[in-house]
Amino acid sequence: MKRERINIDKIEALKELELFKELKEEELKNIEKFFVVKKFKKGEYVFYEGDKEPGIYFVIDGIVKLIKETNEGKTVILRLATKGESFGWLVMKDNRPPVNTYTAQALVDTTVLYISNQDFLKLLLMYPALAVRITCELTKNILEAYDRLKSLAVEKVEGRIATLILELVDKIGKKEGDNVVINAPITRQDIAEMAGTTVETAIRVISRWKKEGILDTERGKIEIFDIDYLQDLIS
Repeated sequence: MKRERINIDKIEALKELELFKELKEEELKNIEKFFVVKKFKKGEYVFYEGDKEPGIYFVIDGIVKLIKETNEGKTVILRLATKGESFGWLVMKDNRPPVNTYTAQALVDTTVLYISNQDFLKLLLMYPALAVRITCELTKNILEAYDRLKSLAVEKVEGRIATLILELVDKIGKKEGDNVVINAPITRQDIAEMAGTTVETAIRVISRWKKEGILDTERGKIEIFDIDYLQDLIS
């Protein structure tokens, strides 16, 4: 498929990423050649589990869901990568597997900066301090996925859905008066996959919360009226 060309200043985009904020303007000019801007439509796959040619993606705008298929054939969303966050698979010299271990799909129209595994290793040799920061970033991502899997194992379904919504609030929520709004087309299917439950159960829980005035859902938006209620479910 021919990828749409995007007019974006890669240096300005790199400046917005925490990993590269300490680099000077001249250094950013030296490394921007390693990056490629890619755009994915809502629902389009960035890569599939098992794909070769691993690399690192940085979200410039949009949301990407990272999906893992279980042995039972169920789909679990490990985490959502939002603006400023990274995802992908970095292979060091003897690090394996040399393939992506999960599937990445654009939840909304998304723009990313992509760097190949080979070029990223060149980057680390040029700027060793980046190795420490990328290690911290990858560790954070792994812990987030671990927390998601742990919640699937120990929390009740209401707690898992509450955890998911609070995660979205933390990442992309916006304060509107006394309420918090999540502007993203999160479907019941997405909620079910991220909470490790059935679509029917997700619908039932969300519908009950709507009746109780905890939150409301519209097309492309979730508005939370009582965030304390959700926090109490997981405390």
